[in-house]
Amino acid sequence: MTKYFPYLTAFNKFRVDFNRMYSNACIIFDIDGVLIDTRKSYNEAIKKTVQYVVSYFNPAIMGVKTLVSDEMIFNFRKSGMFNNDIDTSYAFILSILCGPSKISDLHCFLENITNDATMNGIISVEEYLQKYSKSSLNEIKKRLNYPGNIDSSMLTRIFDEYFYGPILFKKQHNAIPKYYFERPLIEKDTLLVRYSTMKKLSILFNKRIGVVSGRSKTAAMYSMKSIFKFFDLTGSVFLEDERRDMGKPNPAALVKCVKSFGVKNAFYVGDSAEDLIMVKRAKKVSKIQIELIGICDPNARSKRIRKLFDNNGTSLVIKDVNELPNILNKVMAHF
Repeated sequence: MTKYFPYLTAFNKFRVDFNRMYSNACIIFDIDGVLIDTRKSYNEAIKKTVQYVVSYFNPAIMGVKTLVSDEMIFNFRKSGMFNNDIDTSYAFILSILCGPSKISDLHCFLENITNDATMNGIISVEEYLQKYSKSSLNEIKKRLNYPGNIDSSMLTRIFDEYFYGPILFKKQHNAIPKYYFERPLIEKDTLLVRYSTMKKLSILFNKRIGVVSGRSKTAAMYSMKSIFKFFDLTGSVFLEDERRDMGKPNPAALVKCVKSFGVKNAFYVGDSAEDLIMVKRAKKVSKIQIELIGICDPNARSKRIRKLFDNNGTSLVIKDVNELPNILNKVMAHF
């Protein structure tokens, strides 16, 4: 039997696909959850942003940060339309301010909303809340003015000030922070991929390595440090720096990256529902053969993502990106 992941049938399919494709292929990576552990950075930025904005609108609501759990954040993300963590913050803020006043009721209310989030993203949350409290929803939306840039939306500015901290915030936006002046939450990012892994992959793919990530280039460079040099910037798109409609699961960025390498085959390494949807859409709208390599930690929460990958024909699912060079070498050795 094949060790751990992937399952045997899927792995045999991947062996055939990889050996057919790899000599004329590139490999494109997601960053968050694949190359970098963001649970203590982005998740914390969501919680702190929600706490700040809710308290600003309604100081009587207590214990806001404890209401927003990692499980609820994950539920939004697995819907496939919450790749942008400011969108997730916005959905929580609307839900809390429009929801019941009793904390215990509010907790159940949030669980229902996050569990019911659909491919319509923010629209699905707003539709849910409109049935509950239309007048409150419209008033809060007007005051938040989201989506918007840091000059027009308080929410966008506060999130980025927490995440980037004063120095990186100024670098990213060419602006002075207004709300947060302490250590940046991006410092809590943990690099998952080893330097040796990237070096081996660079050799395997003849340096055809790119990125399609929701991060900005500023945030990617800061957290990826020495491994950043392995990525070809002409074959990379940092979606925070692009128009909002370019965000995942829009396949345009992925197709653009693959075409920049001048190849007809590609592997995309991702860990989420929007990554799966993006790859499927990219295959549909282009003549490029793109295969998803799924990353799933062996924990209870990720079982749902593993099931999603498996049900949608993902050829290879592994628990750690550092396994990839060894697996690919073993695949090549069988042919």
